[in-house]
Amino acid sequence: MVVVGAGAAGLLAAIQAARRGRATVLLEKMPRPGLKILISGGGRCNLTTTRSGTDLEAQYPASRRRFLRHALRSFPPAALREFFAQAGVPSREEDLEKVFPVSQRAADVVTALLREFAAAGGTLVAGCPVRSVAAGSGGFALTTDHGTVRAASVVLATGGLSYPKTGTTGDGYAFCRGFGHEVTPTHPALAPLCVDAPWLRELQGIVLHGVDLAVLDEHGRERLRRRRPILFTHRGLSGPGPMDLAGDVEELQGRAVLRFDFAPDVPREELERQWLAAAAAHGARRAESLLPAGLPDRLRAALARLAGAEGPLGSLGKPARRALLDAVKDLRVPATGSLGYAHAEVTRGGVALDGIDPRTMQSRLQPGLFVCGELLDVDGPIGGFNFQAAFATGRLAGLHAS
Repeated sequence: MVVVGAGAAGLLAAIQAARRGRATVLLEKMPRPGLKILISGGGRCNLTTTRSGTDLEAQYPASRRRFLRHALRSFPPAALREFFAQAGVPSREEDLEKVFPVSQRAADVVTALLREFAAAGGTLVAGCPVRSVAAGSGGFALTTDHGTVRAASVVLATGGLSYPKTGTTGDGYAFCRGFGHEVTPTHPALAPLCVDAPWLRELQGIVLHGVDLAVLDEHGRERLRRRRPILFTHRGLSGPGPMDLAGDVEELQGRAVLRFDFAPDVPREELERQWLAAAAAHGARRAESLLPAGLPDRLRAALARLAGAEGPLGSLGKPARRALLDAVKDLRVPATGSLGYAHAEVTRGGVALDGIDPRTMQSRLQPGLFVCGELLDVDGPIGGFNFQAAFATGRLAGLHAS
């Protein structure tokens, strides 16, 4: 059998197939395998998450979690960590429920995967782009730059479009379309957001915690909300919260609006009551002193300026007070998009899930063809969820490919 793509999903698929005694060839277009693993997590590789069970499944969008259920339950984060521990890469838990190698080296992850594959008797051919995949009476024929390779079954693990410098340029979509599979529209996901508001870009370097950020559609309906760290940048917003929203922002194609709630645990009415009491007792204080104490001074000043409430509390009339409440609880900013695939950690969209058997990853349209990893229409939030899905679906493909 042949596995195409030596990323997270492809390496796990190849290891499992080789361990089953299958003559397994792993074809990788780039000269070096596992490039996306190597650059992930700032070179540390966020392997997986501490979440488990239904809580883990709930982190993926509803349509995708149903598809992933069997893969995640048969190879949960605990099993993935045990796999790597036995391969010589123990892991540790960090903030935001993330799991990293104890060594803090993504290179150790790739080295361990390659070592396990070699130990199982597999053959890696790097620097070998696949140009086409065709099925015939005797199995599959793959046209490569090194000639034609034949196999009884093929696992496609070529990735999506994110980080194209690692070799993920969407090759697998064309292969799958050739077998009749639908490929859903693709978008960059888990990427920094572009925001044109000058006041926001002037806050470059500020990091916020405990703030709700949501993406709304053109009708004001909430698509997704996150309470995760937010980083203000010279081009807009980055950090786990904004990056989690990128797929939805991109799907809205310029119609997305971001909504901030800088005091998510305090109802608007309670906040106004507190402000009225403060104004009565401390009328000489500046209005920005009403804003949540945890917000940086530069942000507090910017919000007061946006609301036209820069004077003393005693002079703060009802319109200005309401404008300041809006700035704290319901500040809305258009988002033009993300920084694109070059900065996206994952691709939203891909091979439609109804064409793939979720228990085996085998194509429902072409026997012997398996599809796994980011090539599928599956994506999750930041925090190891996408690697977990890739490893789990790759493992299933490797367990069932002949």
